[in-house]
Amino acid sequence: MTQCKQLIIVGGTGRNVGKTEFVCRLIAKIATQISVYALKVSAIFPDEELYHGTHPEDEPALHLFEETRFSTGKDTSRMLRAGAMKVFYLRSDDAGIHAGFVQFMKHVPANAVVVCESNSLGQFVRPALSVVVKSVSGPVKPRSVAQLASADLVVVSDGVSGFPELALIGYSEKEGWELSAKPI
Repeated sequence: MTQCKQLIIVGGTGRNVGKTEFVCRLIAKIATQISVYALKVSAIFPDEELYHGTHPEDEPALHLFEETRFSTGKDTSRMLRAGAMKVFYLRSDDAGIHAGFVQFMKHVPANAVVVCESNSLGQFVRPALSVVVKSVSGPVKPRSVAQLASADLVVVSDGVSGFPELALIGYSEKEGWELSAKPI
């Protein structure tokens, strides 16, 4: 498994649990001190149309796209508005996730950090920190159970509190990504 000390992965237990909002707030916090590159990964599986919608059969197996538009309602545009220097979207099946990440990292300078929204990338790349966002109530996506169990931090999203756990995550040039028991 590849290790990437520049990387923090934020996953979730399902749709609309607050992953992108958490990612955007994290980007806004960290972008004041270091260049942030963001990546949204969607792993597509035949039995998960509920989570990702349906896609044409002829769509390529691996698609890496740089988002340059600030004005769309897409998660990637939200990440740009939050302060990311560049944002990419990777869509692939499991077989292409690692290759797509390697391709993405060619765009990332050595002195930048990566904030990634994904439930799948952690199977192929070991991040500095792994965060899982879950709702107060609601189903847990079966494929996210293992990620939930191995997360460095589990954030319970209630739609009101504004993610107080963000205060526990920091970045320093000396230590890299940090997770503290007390606000940083």
